[in-house]
Amino acid sequence: MKNKLPFTSTILFKAVISHLLLFSALFAWNAHGFLTREASFTRFSIFYVSSLLLLIWFTTRISIGLNQISDQIDDFTEQKYTVRKQIPGHTEINQLYDKVVNLGEKTEHAQERLESSSTRLNGILTYMTDGVIATDRRGKIVLANTAALEYLNVSEKNLLSRKIIDALDIASNYTFRDLLENEPEIIIDSENAMGEFTTLRIKFALFRRESGFISGVVAVLHDVTEQEKNERERRLFVSNVSHELRTPLTSVKSYLEALDEGAINDPDIAPGFIKVSLKETDRMIRMIQDLVTLSRMDSDTIALEKEVINFIAFLHYQLNRFDQIVGNSDENEKQFKIVRQIPLQPIWMEIDTDKMGQVIDNLMNNAIKYSPAGGKITVSLEQTNTQVLLRISDEGLGIPKKDLPKIFDRFYRVDKARSREQGGTGLGLAIVRDIVKMHDGFVWAKSDGETGTTFTVVLPYAPLEAETDSEVDDWTGLTD
Repeated sequence: MKNKLPFTSTILFKAVISHLLLFSALFAWNAHGFLTREASFTRFSIFYVSSLLLLIWFTTRISIGLNQISDQIDDFTEQKYTVRKQIPGHTEINQLYDKVVNLGEKTEHAQERLESSSTRLNGILTYMTDGVIATDRRGKIVLANTAALEYLNVSEKNLLSRKIIDALDIASNYTFRDLLENEPEIIIDSENAMGEFTTLRIKFALFRRESGFISGVVAVLHDVTEQEKNERERRLFVSNVSHELRTPLTSVKSYLEALDEGAINDPDIAPGFIKVSLKETDRMIRMIQDLVTLSRMDSDTIALEKEVINFIAFLHYQLNRFDQIVGNSDENEKQFKIVRQIPLQPIWMEIDTDKMGQVIDNLMNNAIKYSPAGGKITVSLEQTNTQVLLRISDEGLGIPKKDLPKIFDRFYRVDKARSREQGGTGLGLAIVRDIVKMHDGFVWAKSDGETGTTFTVVLPYAPLEAETDSEVDDWTGLTD
């Protein structure tokens, strides 16, 4: 409810009353006509000047009050809410000032609420794992959080004011009107700030004001790289397993049918058929064993049985087994040479020796399969303050760069025909990756596609003190 001052308290009323009183006094003084014309003019001038001065005084008060109100509004505009002006009197100017101060206080509280809401919103957007992009009604980006900038690998300066269909590189399939009308859900491939290729699922929603007017679009970017990868692996799993098992089963069935039809009585043919059947059966058994191992890893039913060992002695023990293979191989089998670049100083680590032995076996067998006859396999070990790096290099044909990111995927083969000929299951490197990951390490391959391949296994390392030196002897004394 509006609070109005009575008219008798207004400056205008006071000015009018002052004028009336002054001129009434003048008229009363000159009522009997005793004053001469000159005296009347003089008195009239005095009263007029007095009245004028009084008006000037009232006007000055008004001007001073209005200037102070103006200054107070300027202070509020500059967010100086604690500064208060002092205006004497009890006129409508004071009432106006009180209303300005009240408005300033409400503005201050609204500003605080707005800043608090903005801070909360910015905090939420900043720490969201999903990317958020907002546009105006013309489709130009006006807001993007940190996650969105990282997913799209672009700076805020280069993203703002761009059209969203250009920023997401979907202009060939969608217009901004399509986003408004259909609010589609799309999937795009992008390269993030780390240089990694990611798959993003983007959902669009209309941004409306309280009046219902559409003022833009909000896009939420969700990283579904792992989900898409898992989905692809699930789709390929049945296909790959059925194919990998069907091929040797078909071969075994054909040989068994031939033997059943009489080839078993031919001493020149029967042994070869039986040998091939046994070889294919062994490969199927290895594949099933690998599948069981991977399945147990996926379901987290495999627990590491770690023990503190001298990793140098452990590595020599594993390589000695392959040296025995070289020494006992027939003339027709592939010959190779193992070169060791391993330090003499013991390195004590806590690992699962059975699982880590499987890693070395898989990598060494892989190097042997794809090394040329007489090739050299180099095994090196390097120790840092926090890591142990194991490298196994061969002199084979190498792996094309386009295949390097995929060689640790299950059933992936660079040369499928050659891998099948070598008896590989396509699961060995996947097992290597999972076992190393269980040890909180990582593995990668490096190759130029022409002069061999180097596999590097990185394991976390923290210095440990051996209890007795006999542990080395215990380890080197293990038998296969």
